[in-house]
Amino acid sequence: MKRVIFLSVCVLSLVAVGAPKKKKGPPPPPPPVTEPMPKVSEALGDTVLNGIANATKVQVFRVADSGGLRPDPAKAILSDFIRGNPGNELDARALEGLRSMLYDDKSYKFESDVAKCRFVPHLSFQMQVGLETLEAVVSFSCNQVLFALGKQGGRWVPQGTFDVKPARKKLLELAKATLPQDKETQALK
Repeated sequence: MKRVIFLSVCVLSLVAVGAPKKKKGPPPPPPPVTEPMPKVSEALGDTVLNGIANATKVQVFRVADSGGLRPDPAKAILSDFIRGNPGNELDARALEGLRSMLYDDKSYKFESDVAKCRFVPHLSFQMQVGLETLEAVVSFSCNQVLFALGKQGGRWVPQGTFDVKPARKKLLELAKATLPQDKETQALK
């Protein structure tokens, strides 16, 4: 009897060793960040964070440098940039993704000196917040985002420029999804 039990145990252990192991897939994505992380709160400030949190409409626009000329006030962002062709308005899911990205401290390199790169705008996430507008202007050549608050009467208040190289891939995916007709955006890598 001991011999039968011993053989049974040996056979079962060989079957267990020879059985194919389950392959582990990639880990599930982390849950979205719904509140600004401490470093983000400190760096971006209340004005920008309130604009991101309270935006009722977010639309993407292609943006270009004004080339030193005074832009049309209806299309101007600050005095340096011109809002061009509109892209899609962000739906609830895309807006949640944008907020999560902007709230996550892993999206930024806060210690980077952003002054060393010539900011060439590519697109803007225009966030309507009541009567004001918060523009998050993105430069893919510098991997930076510039926040500017547009007030009534065409006044603009810069809110800061930040290195977003860690979030470049996600920003690029969002840009391509919201500007599907823009060939230059679709060609970005």
